Amino acid sequence: MASTYTSTLNLELQATGENSGTWGTITNNNLQKLESAAKGYVSVAIASTTDSLTATNGTTADETSNAIIKLTGSLSGATSMQCEAVENWYIVDDATTRNGYALTFKPAGGAATTLVSGAKHLLYTDGSTMFDVLDDCGDITANGTLDVAGAVSLDGGAFVFNNTGADKNFTIKSDDDAVNFFSDGGEDRIGIGTGTPSTKLDVVGGFKASGAVDLDGGDFTWNQSSANDLDFRCETATLDDAFFIDGSADKVAFGCQDPSDAMVEINQANSSGAIACLALDQDDTDKPFIKFDGTSNSDQSSSVSTDTSVGSLTGHILVDVNGTNYWIPFYATN
Repeated sequence: MASTYTSTLNLELQATGENSGTWGTITNNNLQKLESAAKGYVSVAIASTTDSLTATNGTTADETSNAIIKLTGSLSGATSMQCEAVENWYIVDDATTRNGYALTFKPAGGAATTLVSGAKHLLYTDGSTMFDVLDDCGDITANGTLDVAGAVSLDGGAFVFNNTGADKNFTIKSDDDAVNFFSDGGEDRIGIGTGTPSTKLDVVGGFKASGAVDLDGGDFTWNQSSANDLDFRCETATLDDAFFIDGSADKVAFGCQDPSDAMVEINQANSSGAIACLALDQDDTDKPFIKFDGTSNSDQSSSVSTDTSVGSLTGHILVDVNGTNYWIPFYATN
């Protein structure tokens, strides 16, 4: 009876009375193949877009019986490397030059797994499908530094940084920012655009909120550093400048952004708005609507004058008092 071969490692099973004089050689080959299956290493250069590991009966030269496979060479297109369609496991080191092409590894005629360029993979196959162990593993504990060159997807569970509450910082960098987001573990502060946040949340750069902003329990200060030219503006449905603070001119405006005539300027900003510029509603009946503080003189040299003959009647200003229109006269100066 002739020798037969195992399906997984291609070991030679010798028949009784066969291979006289070569039995020791064949046994040594089998032992070497077993050693390769446990710790063997082979470097395989990709030769085509549909390449296969060699699998040879009765010799130690076959590639597929090695535990560690290093793939090299330059890809000329999307490439599939395959092994025998039998149960096996491999450590695969992808050292190929991709040239923008994908590389997969599979059992012959079976389903493949896609290799990550430059990465090392722990794979096993049931003979019909190739599985990447780290694609679907359980809990992982890294006692050292965990470096990830590819994407990280967290799906189906919570992400907790610094679960023990130690003094550990958390930093996110971006293309242009050395510190895009920073959590200061020792100071209990968050910085956006800064690695030295001075308060609970410190933002260096622009800030935009598309939803509601609720400030509760503390003061709100605009331009605390008193920078020379920082404006503050509020928009409404139809007004771009419903409220405006001119940082360089130290003026406030309602309805415009160029308060040039006064410290506070109100502009109706609509020629057909059918509404007053200013409404004063005094609920305290014994208090005035407006209080004027100025320097008083008997002539017209100050803002408050006791002169009863300031000049001739020049015109009137329309006002609404309790729903009725009245005219307030104004006089020319002498």
